[in-house]
Amino acid sequence: MAFTATQKSDQPFNMLFRFGITPLFLFSGTFFPIQNLPLAIQPLAWVTPLYHGVALARSFSLGRIDPAADAVHLAVLCAFAVAGVIAARITFRRRLEV
Repeated sequence: MAFTATQKSDQPFNMLFRFGITPLFLFSGTFFPIQNLPLAIQPLAWVTPLYHGVALARSFSLGRIDPAADAVHLAVLCAFAVAGVIAARITFRRRLEV
């Protein structure tokens, strides 16, 4: 939402999908486990919100619930959500003042 409020046309959304969303899917463990990634790229997956969502959904769907790991994944997802809401509020507030 914060990115959306700053755009005057729909052209930048193509870059967002090409350089943001697509790598997020590739490096988050959605299609294959991140253990198959090179060791240098695995930490990149750990900081993406999609990785934590995939790991949480995978643990619930397979019935392999680990309370400690799932709590960490849930906390990270909540932190991303709070940061997104704060960024959106700031951006919308600035956009409405102009």
